[in-house]
Amino acid sequence: MVTMRLICSTDARDGGERDMGLGIRRLNRVQDVVEEFGDDVEGSFLAMCARAPRDSLRHGVSPYDLTMFNTPQLELLVVELEELPEEEKTPVVRRVMEEAHETVRRAGYLLFIGD
Repeated sequence: MVTMRLICSTDARDGGERDMGLGIRRLNRVQDVVEEFGDDVEGSFLAMCARAPRDSLRHGVSPYDLTMFNTPQLELLVVELEELPEEEKTPVVRRVMEEAHETVRRAGYLLFIGD
């Protein structure tokens, strides 16, 4: 049995910080977290996904829920990201591309965690 723990942000009224934005995790074959990072302050990755054509994998990344891509899906996602105009390849988009390549090499998963 695989258990995945998601860390929820606390409300600022409780003295905690409010963590907003898209979280991104690279998982291994048994879905352990190997790498973890997030979208930038501007939300450039999520904005790029929202502008994507409806039939693209990018468009399927949910800003509100979990979205997980397996190896065959990631191969297609990488092609989509590599075909983006250079001005849309922000540092976080490039990081997603790198992590997706690594995930494909290691037959893992890429998990996007919406708010």
